Amino acid sequence: MALKPVTSPDIEAPTIRLTIDGQQVEAKQGVSLYDVISQTGKIIPAMCYHYTFDPFGSCGMCLVMVEGKKAPVRSCTAKAEAGMQVRCEGEDLFLARKKAVEKHLTIHPLDCPVCDADGHCELQDMAFQHGVTNLVNAKPKGLPEDRRSLVLDFNMNRCILCGECINICKDVQMVDALQFFKKEGTTHVVAKGDKGLVCEFCGDCLAVCPVGAITNKYSKYVYKPWQLKKTTSTCAYCADGCQMSIETSGKDVQRVTSPLSWKNKWGDRAETAEGHGGLCVRGRFGFQYIDSKERLGMPLVRTDEGFAPRSWFEAMDTVVGRLKAIKAQHGPNAIAGLITARCTNEELYLFQKLMRAAIGTNQVDSSARYGHLNFTRALQHAAGVGRMMNGYEEITKANVLLLIGTDITETNPVASLRVKEAIRVYGAQAIVATSRLTNIAKLASHPLPITAGSERWFIQALVKAAVEEDLVDEAATTAAPEAFGALKAAVAGLSWEVLTARTGTSREAVVEAVRLYAEAPKAVILCAEGVTRQVDGYAGVLNLVDLAWVTGKLTRPGCGVNALPEEANEQGAVDMGVASELLPGQALYADEDARAKFATAWRCSLPSPDPGATLMEILKRCREGRIKALYLVGENPLATLPASTGVREALEKVELLLCQDPFLTETGQLAHVVLPATTFAEKDGTFTNLEGKVNRVRPALEPYEDARPDWEIFAALGTVLGHPMEYEAAQDVQREIMKLLPGYYNLGEPRPVTARPEGYLRDDYVREVAARYAAGAEADQAARPFALTIGQVLYHSGKLSTRAPGLLQLYPSKGRLQMNPEDLAQLQLGPQDAVRVTSAQGAVELRTEPNHDLARGTCFFPEHFNEPPIKDLAECVVDPTTSVPAFKFIRVAIEKL
Repeated sequence: MALKPVTSPDIEAPTIRLTIDGQQVEAKQGVSLYDVISQTGKIIPAMCYHYTFDPFGSCGMCLVMVEGKKAPVRSCTAKAEAGMQVRCEGEDLFLARKKAVEKHLTIHPLDCPVCDADGHCELQDMAFQHGVTNLVNAKPKGLPEDRRSLVLDFNMNRCILCGECINICKDVQMVDALQFFKKEGTTHVVAKGDKGLVCEFCGDCLAVCPVGAITNKYSKYVYKPWQLKKTTSTCAYCADGCQMSIETSGKDVQRVTSPLSWKNKWGDRAETAEGHGGLCVRGRFGFQYIDSKERLGMPLVRTDEGFAPRSWFEAMDTVVGRLKAIKAQHGPNAIAGLITARCTNEELYLFQKLMRAAIGTNQVDSSARYGHLNFTRALQHAAGVGRMMNGYEEITKANVLLLIGTDITETNPVASLRVKEAIRVYGAQAIVATSRLTNIAKLASHPLPITAGSERWFIQALVKAAVEEDLVDEAATTAAPEAFGALKAAVAGLSWEVLTARTGTSREAVVEAVRLYAEAPKAVILCAEGVTRQVDGYAGVLNLVDLAWVTGKLTRPGCGVNALPEEANEQGAVDMGVASELLPGQALYADEDARAKFATAWRCSLPSPDPGATLMEILKRCREGRIKALYLVGENPLATLPASTGVREALEKVELLLCQDPFLTETGQLAHVVLPATTFAEKDGTFTNLEGKVNRVRPALEPYEDARPDWEIFAALGTVLGHPMEYEAAQDVQREIMKLLPGYYNLGEPRPVTARPEGYLRDDYVREVAARYAAGAEADQAARPFALTIGQVLYHSGKLSTRAPGLLQLYPSKGRLQMNPEDLAQLQLGPQDAVRVTSAQGAVELRTEPNHDLARGTCFFPEHFNEPPIKDLAECVVDPTTSVPAFKFIRVAIEKL
């Protein structure tokens, strides 16, 4: 078993030899003896052990005899030493373990028939395995059940004090929300401070509990584990790609579980660098929308009286008839389509094929346009890489992590565990540049407060410091002397006085950060919407590439530049070519050879290149009357985009607005036809996660009422529009993708990427770099002194999570503006006072609430809610290169009403 070194992933403990049951075994010195025994294939009972966290040694089950010791030894806390003689079996050890089981059972209630863990309980298994049939002096604790938490109930009568819940919360999650607590002479587990549990509610404590001491409120007393059908799938909320088990009975989802459990406690402790098998609160408790009564069960067609339910035959006849008429009268470019990146790869591929091959238009885009395309296009342009450069293991084992513009614990909670493990286990230095005190900043070795919205200027300051402090890699810069000369000239034009004023940080702090990054053997950059979804996000990513290049971190193993996508399959949307400038495989649509390849495979002629036909341009053409029909799949632009984009006018202008969604959304209420789609839990296909892993999505339920998977609808439409799409299953679409993109379906392992910046540094760099470092005008802050950020929160993802009652219970729509308490005091605002928030686009009125993690002069509103419509305060700025819209950062004035 691998040893987790405490200082660096590069340290190797010496190899030793010891004997286990007469078999000579090699191991690393200092590793848990239990791990070494497990390596030989022997499974010793252990109810307090799990390989994901440090051994605890409370249950007394993993007993072994070690030569020279008179009494049995707890193997989990014992360290492997050279020459050890270990015996794992024998009547004496069996009886000692049996005694430990009896000890636990004497204070454990025998309420198995009503316990949710009945049939899935380690204590039950141990009692059966050791033949425990009689108890003497049983003394149940008689504690009342703790039901104060919103999600989890704690029945401490059943608790065996194994500490697994406490240890996974403290060691893995680094939240440390639970503790042992002695009350009325009895020790049990409670939330810190003996209050109702308020935490991130990842549910890892529930997953590893070996008995029924922690139970799920949402599925309590409604099933026995053996009554549920378990389907392994991939979470559809964010891009982390977490594996989950959807457990159903009949037509209902009863609970969601994960690979993390007490049943999978035996493993190589080094494997946690690739993930621990858990879920976040959204994945584990946000499943109720799947069988929501608000789901669409039949197609809807607008009539003079409003929506009327129709059969699929009638609805498709209406859709096809109107599409054919519009195409015949106005041409194929009178039709456009937008699709969500929460669809599967197969559906994304088929959608762009439908639009291009069957309809004949290249006016197609996806929700990856909201930011991820800034990253993938910049990295493709500069380094020939179209996704994140580093996987989970490289992030975990980095010496230095530079996080800019990301609140990773909120947006990508399970990916954030890789950063936490890097800090806790491997001693990584973490530099976190952010305008708010995020959870990851609280754990960082170098938290760097910066002014809200100044991420790009901060990156430029890092590059300037690297160049001026001679923290550059000689091999990297001498290989491209003209490019390096152009970069030196560009950053020389930047003023430290201006940079420090705009970022709110000192030159010394910037130099210290870049020195740490530049001198680290393995350094990884992580950014997110604070870079990719801001104004000039494309240039911001290229600035990060500059930083990695000049410090020698662009091509070095274990280093790289990475951006965290928001939605589950944004990477898949880019890879499947759902963008007007791309074809599947991220081939450029303007490339004639690439177009010819797909035209031949699809047996059609493809429309001429129209790289400008992206989301915002499509909406503009709708307003101008050039686009007559708009096909929206899972997209709800009316709830996403601010009013300044003219989105409502665009949607109301088209002659045919076709919406395909599991729910009737705000946009769907404007539609002429609404088609009911299934959720991920009723689909077969794949998602591509942020690492580039292609993960399976499997149907756990039959489609809700008369809803249909998106790919089936696309195939039917394509066929009746004259381009046969005779797929019988999602696997047929997969086979077609395999032929066109060999190796894409990689059995869960991403293909390694190699940065090749040579051509970019030689051909384009000198011409482009000066403009990228132009100082630019700073916004006038006098009239609007507050920086308002619209962003994500842990308990929600997009708008779909607001259909899950459990998540709404944890984080409801309160309609309140979050502000720093000192700003509230300065404005003389009490808890019930209302404010008017004014931007250049308008004003809204709402109440406020304090948030101590926000910096002075900043405020926050969750993007998942539209009451009040605070997003309409935003001006939308479109990136000149990628057409990505930026609208999540707003300068505002706030006045008390």
